[in-house]
Amino acid sequence: MSASHVLAIDAGTSGVRCLVADLDGRVVSLSHQEWSYRTDDAIGPLGREFDPDAFWRIICHNVRQALGEAGISAKSVVGVSATSQREGAVFLDGEGKEIYAGPNIDLRALTEGISIDNQFGDEVYSITGHKPSLLLVPARLKWFEANRPETYSRISAVLTISDWIIYRLCGEMVSEVCGAGELGLIDIRTRRWSDRLMQLLALPGGIYHELVPAGRRVGGVTRRAAADTGLAAGTPVAQGGPDAHCGLLGMGVRKRGEVGIVLGWSAPVQMVTDSPVLDPAGRIWACCHPFPEKWLLESSAGEAGGIYGWLGKLMFGQGGQMEDYVYELMDSAASELPPGAEGVLTFAGPAAMNMSHLGMRLGGFLFPLPVSVIGVRPAHLVRAFLENLCFAVKANCLQLESVSGAKIGEVRIGGGLARSRCLMQMLPAVLEAPVCISEMAEVSALGAAICAAVGSGSYRSLEEGMKAMAPCLRTVEPDRLAAIEYGECYQRWTSAAKWLEKLGEETR
Repeated sequence: MSASHVLAIDAGTSGVRCLVADLDGRVVSLSHQEWSYRTDDAIGPLGREFDPDAFWRIICHNVRQALGEAGISAKSVVGVSATSQREGAVFLDGEGKEIYAGPNIDLRALTEGISIDNQFGDEVYSITGHKPSLLLVPARLKWFEANRPETYSRISAVLTISDWIIYRLCGEMVSEVCGAGELGLIDIRTRRWSDRLMQLLALPGGIYHELVPAGRRVGGVTRRAAADTGLAAGTPVAQGGPDAHCGLLGMGVRKRGEVGIVLGWSAPVQMVTDSPVLDPAGRIWACCHPFPEKWLLESSAGEAGGIYGWLGKLMFGQGGQMEDYVYELMDSAASELPPGAEGVLTFAGPAAMNMSHLGMRLGGFLFPLPVSVIGVRPAHLVRAFLENLCFAVKANCLQLESVSGAKIGEVRIGGGLARSRCLMQMLPAVLEAPVCISEMAEVSALGAAICAAVGSGSYRSLEEGMKAMAPCLRTVEPDRLAAIEYGECYQRWTSAAKWLEKLGEETR
């Protein structure tokens, strides 16, 4: 069989996916496995780490599984790439050995991040487009300096998780521009390492490696990685990027004003801009787009799929991995109810982004009493959560328009939750605008597959690869009667959200 496939590794917050696709973007196979993180007293209750060797074994197992399910030989794979959760990072020593690996939910550096923002917050935001610092790598470096000085002294490289996977595959240490931006280490205007940030925060100078764009070939699969993964030695390895950004490639989002939403573990709402746009109030983020002449303004709705999975396990007693039939059951149950979920409101994660005011929030379910009259059942809670997510997406879209001063153009949706028929009917009605839904949910993995195809030389540019491989989009128009009802529901949701915020402040 001729070399006609690419393989993408998507290392998300909840688990890893490995996707095999052909050069037209058709998915041939997809494997998935959940993973978890460890914590201990030494890193505090908010700290999280993972064992890089254990995660690498999980990745390799899923690569082999994807190749096996595709029924193709390793020689038919023309290229490989990777994408990963944002803010996750791996530190390596001078010999290339991992000395720290932490996910995006590692919040051990809370104190260090607060200290950075108290002293330099406005300038850091003006350089990186990101705050608060407790989420970013400079604060973690400060934590290691204060708490593990011996380890700190050995740090020789800082990589995103996808950069680390690339390193494991081909032995080359490079950093992708968008990913480095999500770590809070580059000047988003110049798209280069920030000397000013290095000086301001006294960051170690030896941790920075070559910055390369997504889609650049950086090496070939080593013999060791070939033995681990089942890929052929020498297979071209291309640079990927962050999952949200690769998701934009997978949905073909690149024009000014277009909005891409990857409804996965979280729900980033990203608007394409022609230049960096900063929020004077510091509520939302400015990011680099994979295309070098474009940027992003992001107002994320926060945790989405993670909470939805928790809700499913809570209601349907699934102690392990969520099965597809549970999602289908939840979707069918929610579809039985009218807009407004018969008065039930949910505040269980998704909300308007406000990075200038983070902290513990009150949330939960609100429903009319007495319960015996309404007959609240699981279907109410599921539908109320999906409506909560839609209302949060709308609030973030309005925030994007307010900060950018521009109207949102086409809205494109991908990610695991895009498989929810009920959600995809609600969202256009809540937004009062058409929504374009990717026929393929795994848009982040597909974006990495596009990078692999470009890095292999199958396509000359990301734009050419994106046009050839991005899936078809299905446009869903808003139901006008539902849109009227949801207009009233949204106002009720925003009023209740403000009341809960005030109550939370009073109880702190």
